[in-house]
Amino acid sequence: MNIAIISDTLASTIRIATPLLLMALGGLLCQRAGVFNIALEGFSLIGAFAAIAVVQFTGGNVWIGLFGAAAVGAVYSSLYALFVTRFKANHIIASIAMNTLAAGLTSYLLRSMFEVQGAYSPDNIKKLDMIQIPVLKNIPILNCLSGQSIMTYFAIAMVAVIYILLFRTKAGLNICAVGESEDAAKTAGVRPGLVRLQVILASGALCGLAGAYLSTISVSQFSEDMVQGRGFNAFTAFVFGNAHPAATALVSLLFGFADAIGIRIELIGMNIPPSIIKMFPYILAIVALAISSYTMKLKVKGVVGNKKKKEKLA
Repeated sequence: MNIAIISDTLASTIRIATPLLLMALGGLLCQRAGVFNIALEGFSLIGAFAAIAVVQFTGGNVWIGLFGAAAVGAVYSSLYALFVTRFKANHIIASIAMNTLAAGLTSYLLRSMFEVQGAYSPDNIKKLDMIQIPVLKNIPILNCLSGQSIMTYFAIAMVAVIYILLFRTKAGLNICAVGESEDAAKTAGVRPGLVRLQVILASGALCGLAGAYLSTISVSQFSEDMVQGRGFNAFTAFVFGNAHPAATALVSLLFGFADAIGIRIELIGMNIPPSIIKMFPYILAIVALAISSYTMKLKVKGVVGNKKKKEKLA
């Protein structure tokens, strides 16, 4: 495999991983606050539709579409926040309800607003230019970091922002405290309900941007169920990454790489059924969850902790 193919594959990896990373960061914040959020799929689907709708009604302005998607994603996620914080609903059941509602609602709105079925593309979408980084664009391999969308660089920046938020600020300390012990957080004067509302809204906004990336930057149209399971891959990413921003980013890139390799194999024309190729990211997700579950089981039993203690004593 020559350098040009490697660079192209890595560039595709980053592009594919961008929406996954945004969704995973949103889920990570919820996980830290003790919210088991698997509604990322629904939040993103709503954001994808909102972005296209706003772009259509603003004459093709993608920037406004992105802001609109973040706002609508946050508003939609507030319904989930109401269920899990106010009414104390089961997080998993509420998440499934939000995902199902998003699929039905976007399908209905597609027919009622645009009188089409299946997919809709705005009349005049003004796509965002890819950003070229002069220092990197002529360097082999590293040039994969150049020529990406501004949303990709925003997602990378958010990894650092969320790391600083969680581990270097009082707000982050409150988030982690609520997730570890709600009673202890209350004793310290923290309002768990408010903290969880805030992280869920942030999650909705990030997922809305992820959906907007798919509909306005990747394909320039909205199609029914276009998120296609990425929300569950994002959930796997932050669980396998132990809800740490840097580790979550690496796992998201791993999923992106699996998808990019599948696309490359399909383009080369190897005698592998397309359905098998499309299974790559999901197989990886299952393996990642299995490893994560096994590691957690060892931690509960004290095997991992005992090994570390023995190493320190030695």
